[in-house]
This record gives sequence, structure tokens and C-alpha cells, in this order.
Amino acid sequence: NEQMSAFYHRLHTNRGVNIHTSTACTGFKGDARVNLVLCQDQSIAADMVIVGIGILPNIELAQQAGLECDNGILVDDHCRTSDPDIFSAGDCTNHPNPILGRRLRLESVPNAMEQARTSAANMLGGDKTYAAVPWFWSDQYELKLQMVGFSSDGDTAVLRGDPEALQFATFYLKDGKVVAVDAVNSPKEFMVAKRLYGMQVNADSLADSAIDLKSLIC
Repeated sequence: NEQMSAFYHRLHTNRGVNIHTSTACTGFKGDARVNLVLCQDQSIAADMVIVGIGILPNIELAQQAGLECDNGILVDDHCRTSDPDIFSAGDCTNHPNPILGRRLRLESVPNAMEQARTSAANMLGGDKTYAAVPWFWSDQYELKLQMVGFSSDGDTAVLRGDPEALQFATFYLKDGKVVAVDAVNSPKEFMVAKRLYGMQVNADSLADSAIDLKSLIC
């Protein structure tokens, strides 16, 4: 969401962080340690360089065991792999999510914990299905960002609260149904959003802070 991105861009720049977008890093310079980062037509002085390029799922052992893999270890809704006697859970699994209606691989603590519970229950002879709405969080300065679902799934953004007060939530709707929320210092909105997920709601009521969100739960 452009508004949420702009909010966090301002937050960091106001704290003295210089953000370079659409800039490719072409190399580093330094003797005993890096002191320059080369970025196309400019050089940026640096005391420390942290390279964040994402991670790849560790599937080597699974491949050696003959398990089916595709952007992770393929599992079913019971966290069972292509070998019915082997289960897998966590960031390395590519799993079906019946709530979202698609397969995905999540790098998320809540996902790993819930899949672990599902795997353990089924290894003990249970019949537990993994079906959870993805959620995440990020602490930046004094702000806590809590997220439910994926904002990219929405076609309409609804703002509730005041970004200037550093306490607000942006709800994302798809055909009038709640599919995601980004909540900044708004734990109540975050918790209720989990229950509102997938429900048809009135956008005006959602935006009105005077209306109790719980009253919108069908």
C-alpha cells in the first residue's frame, strides 16, 4: 500500500535514515573492512554493511529422501509430504492454505508454530488440518506494526484512525470482504481483523473510529 509505505518512509527519514530506492548496489570498497558501498553513479560511506537478500528453503535433505519439492517441501493440509510417513513444518514448507485458496511458503513464526502443532497431532494419529490466516509483526522504534493477510490481495484500502497520531489501521477489501489489515500501534484492530477476515463489511463503518469493530462481526 502506497500510503503505508510512505508513512514508514517518513518515519525512518525523520529519524535520520537515508533511503535510496531504485538503486542497484554494484560493489564494495575497503581494505580490512568495507568503508564504501558502490551504487551505480554514487559511492556511499559505510561503517557496516548488512546484506539482506532473502533466504532459500533448505530442501537438500528432503530431495535426497525423494520428497517432492517446489519452492520448498511440498506438503498437504495435514503437513504430510509426498511420503505419507514423513511430515514437514515451518519456513521450508510449501503448503496449501484453504482460506487463501492457494499454495504458499511462509517465513513466519506463527506459521511455523501452528504447522508444528498440526504435524505433531497427525503423527500421533490425529486428523488435524492446517488452515490459518497468515499474520506477522514488526517493531520499528516505538511503533508496533501487526499484519493480517496480504495487502496485495485487496482492491480497496480503508483507513481507520490517524497516521499523524501514530495509531491507525489500514484495512484491505476485495469485493467488499476483508482480506488484510496493517495495524500500527492498534492491537485491538489487529485482533478483531483476524475475526473479520473474509467477512463482507461496510467500508464507511470500518473507517469510522466511533463504531466498535466488534459490532461488524457477523
